[in-house]
Amino acid sequence: MVIVIISSIITIFVSHFFLSSDNFVKSFTSVALIIAIILSIEFYSISSNLHYKRKLFLILVCGFIIRGLWLLNVKSIPTSDFMTMYNSAQKFVNSDTSMFWGNAYIARFPHLTIMVLYMALMIKLFPVNNIILMKLINLVLGVLTIYLIYLIVKEVFNSNKKGIYAAVLASVFPSLVTYTGVFCTENIAIPFYLISAYMFILTIRKKKSKYSLILSGVALSLGNLFRMVAAIMIIAYTMYVLIYSKDKLLSKLRNIALFMIPYYLVLNLVSSTLQGLKITEYPLWKGSEPKITNMLKGTNIESLGRWNEEDASIIEKNNYDYEKIEEASIKIIKERLTTTPLPKLVGFYIKKFAVQWSVGDSDGIYWTKHKVPKEDIIVDASLEFPQIIYSSMMVLVFLGILNRRKNNEVQEINLFYIILCGYGAMNLITESQGRYSYIASWVFIILAVEGINYLDNKFNFGNFKGGRIFGGI
Repeated sequence: MVIVIISSIITIFVSHFFLSSDNFVKSFTSVALIIAIILSIEFYSISSNLHYKRKLFLILVCGFIIRGLWLLNVKSIPTSDFMTMYNSAQKFVNSDTSMFWGNAYIARFPHLTIMVLYMALMIKLFPVNNIILMKLINLVLGVLTIYLIYLIVKEVFNSNKKGIYAAVLASVFPSLVTYTGVFCTENIAIPFYLISAYMFILTIRKKKSKYSLILSGVALSLGNLFRMVAAIMIIAYTMYVLIYSKDKLLSKLRNIALFMIPYYLVLNLVSSTLQGLKITEYPLWKGSEPKITNMLKGTNIESLGRWNEEDASIIEKNNYDYEKIEEASIKIIKERLTTTPLPKLVGFYIKKFAVQWSVGDSDGIYWTKHKVPKEDIIVDASLEFPQIIYSSMMVLVFLGILNRRKNNEVQEINLFYIILCGYGAMNLITESQGRYSYIASWVFIILAVEGINYLDNKFNFGNFKGGRIFGGI
């Protein structure tokens, strides 16, 4: 009954603003109002005397509502690469595998293969409403992501209270909300990444058998099949074990093998099976276009490391010849890095880094609304309010970094600093695009809790004269 009342209140307020006008003020006010209602409910939950499981349930419901409202707000459709994948999936349903062979788009970028097969499955099972069903799956996975972040933070800080804080932040974190309506691989990959991280933490804390690292590796590999950048996670796990584990070297190497071998076994098994069935021509990690072209675009100063026609045309100029493309790309990269004045080069990478990580929703609003007719958008939401939320969380992250200098009790938090640095370095080297930071955006939520911990300790939020603001969680 409480959930029905909450949903009704939100619907009444939203409907009022949706029908009033379509200017910027309406857009900003509508988003602000929804977020304010959601946060009010969640802060009430935190400050109440409810059992932490009920608090968590209420937060998950709020997360579900805000994502559901976002889906209702925009009738998003597959566009750009997502449309290419969707069209390829439709062809695959009709027994056409040409998109996986030769110089076709998916053959050039075979890391998109599993997403194409997933879309094909949805089209096959739901010939009419597959778009809606994929959005609903994104919605469910989005709520699952909130729960998994809660579990990770609860374990890292050994605190249900801090886990609840993380769930609140995750429920309104801009990219985790706005990408619910986008048909990207990250929506499916992120829960697998989180499951892997959770199993890894449980194991290094000796709460699970060392063989649970096998499950961590398998889960990460499944996530990698959708968004193939999990190698950063593997490197982070390896570094953490080597640096922070107190085990003997032989035990460290065994533990690394326990998650690394299953990771590569799953990847190779799936890839070789698809090739054996003559569905794909190339391994999932190596297509007909060399990966160096991605790094080539990332060094283009004029385009700020983003996609550009100049670097993209190198494929056709070399007649899709793999070795010639690779050789030409390496030559151009070396020339750019060695002939560009050092101050200009340094300034380029600083600006590239800032632009990559400064977009509060990782371009989620842009991709949700991209090519959607105006009549299919109820409120043309802008980035301003999500940017405020994101900026506030970045402040918490920086406060958390300050807190790390004084607090070394929570050693496991260092894993997430390593992960963030890894993805930061990767995005510096490769082509820049707002969406590419989405896969690692959940790390900010975990690190922000360290900032809340800093404020809680410094200002003693839990014990004001008026009573406990954050009830017994």
